[in-house]
Amino acid sequence: MSTAQNRFPKPRVFISRCIEFDACRWNGAMIGCDFVRALKPFIEPVTRCPEAEIGLGVPRNPVRIVRHQGRLELYQIASGKFYTDSMLAYCSAQIPELGELDGAIFKEKSPSCGEREVKIYTSADPLAAQNGKGRGFWADELISAYPDIPEENEGRLNNFTIREHFYTAIFTRSAFREAKNLGTMKALVEFHSRNKLLFMAYNQAVMRDLGRLVANHEQRPASEVFAAYQNLLPRIFQRIPRRGSMVNVLLHAFGYFSKQLEGRERAHFLELLESYQSGRIPLSACQTVLQSWIERFDQEYLRSQSFFKPYPPDLIDITDSGKGVGSQWTTNA
Repeated sequence: MSTAQNRFPKPRVFISRCIEFDACRWNGAMIGCDFVRALKPFIEPVTRCPEAEIGLGVPRNPVRIVRHQGRLELYQIASGKFYTDSMLAYCSAQIPELGELDGAIFKEKSPSCGEREVKIYTSADPLAAQNGKGRGFWADELISAYPDIPEENEGRLNNFTIREHFYTAIFTRSAFREAKNLGTMKALVEFHSRNKLLFMAYNQAVMRDLGRLVANHEQRPASEVFAAYQNLLPRIFQRIPRRGSMVNVLLHAFGYFSKQLEGRERAHFLELLESYQSGRIPLSACQTVLQSWIERFDQEYLRSQSFFKPYPPDLIDITDSGKGVGSQWTTNA
């Protein structure tokens, strides 16, 4: 097996520093997250703690987002001070320094780092009622600067489906970034070929558009093709693929072996597909059978496909809190 098939380039991922990196939360605590801890060896983390770094200290009196004189403000009740301008100046200085990112993990509900569901209060009055939800100041500025990156918070990562698709997206993006750094059409063709089944499962229309770019019938310079491909790639991961789409890809891969298999083997696999489609077994049960046939029949093309191993196997953990099951995982594109 080739080196490219064994190796996963490390994604560059922004992570709120209080999650598994530093005891810098308002109460002096560090947030534990099993999945961020597991990710550490496989990524290049880019961490910040905006509240601590604008001088609020650790520990600190908490801040909240309030409506004040027609705009949203970052306000500290204990001191009676607004920190909006300091936070926005910090964002303007720090976000350009982050470099290229493949994803982001934010502290949920934080008035600085929360990317959704952050409480907004009607006024600066300590007894003011909550009357809305939004993004924290840092998260809002970062997402505006990186509108197409996959982003999550540490709470939603407890959901297996959300976590699996986040991992798939960030490791695919890091592999593309490596191909882009090589800058050759050969590198882009190899990247697209390795991901063909994965892209087919996610979005066949976008997969075909990407394929036309790679074919490069107009003979455009490689740099132009890479730029166009990079603009289109985030659309692949806008939605979690449906089970039916996964079944179509599994059947496509099954077609490589069906004539070589015995009748009872074919019947067993089709029963597995039915069980997967009805939600009784995980996708991996079907993939494992196909992988055994890939080795048995030495099917090199399928062996190279990221569909069977989109991120490091050491990160596979079927633990699921059940939270976020009804939520649609998307990028910001």
